[in-house]
Amino acid sequence: MGKSIIPFFIENPYLRNIFIDASNNNDLSSIFNFHLFDQTTSSKKKIKIIITDISSLKKFLELNMSCNKIFLINDKNNFFIDIKVDSEIVNINLPFKMIDICHRIENNLNLINAQKVRLHKYNTFVYDPSTRTLSDKISSLRLTEKESQIFIHLAQNYSAFISKKELLKKVWMYGDDIDTHTLETHVYALRKKIEDKLNIKNLIMFEEKKGYKLNKSLL
Repeated sequence: MGKSIIPFFIENPYLRNIFIDASNNNDLSSIFNFHLFDQTTSSKKKIKIIITDISSLKKFLELNMSCNKIFLINDKNNFFIDIKVDSEIVNINLPFKMIDICHRIENNLNLINAQKVRLHKYNTFVYDPSTRTLSDKISSLRLTEKESQIFIHLAQNYSAFISKKELLKKVWMYGDDIDTHTLETHVYALRKKIEDKLNIKNLIMFEEKKGYKLNKSLL
């Protein structure tokens, strides 16, 4: 199996040159290579880790690409991120040593690869609990933490309906007297996202006296 590719998307000329030099150094790591970010090729597959600086972060996020972790080089004293970041951010402060960054990337890659064994595979879709992403070869949908818990509980119990109270207990740990409006709101949002982003209708079924059920055959 070949080495993993770690793309870097950096505008700062000094930092960019450091990683260009590193991309030509095969001795830095035994499990990955640095590579200049290419949107055309990267968009065809999920990015595990990308390295970027503050100036480039917003531009990368606006591409709306799926990424496990962003190694963010803090090359500015004061900055404010005014765009939603779903990926986990690993901060790198200046000055840094390339060997230290390599060790951190190797540790994170090993963790990401270990999490792959927990992937939930269906007919055409795959759910990754580590990134809360439901995807096939064409589309991808990232869930919120609560949406993820709802989806997982329904998927694990797809052969039977789960009552509202039972699902509330599993996801929110609430007592029997809790108002179910919170659950209904989350399920409605989850249904709409799945229909809009993945074009799957009626994945989550509901019957008044029985509760919710996942139509697993649609996945």
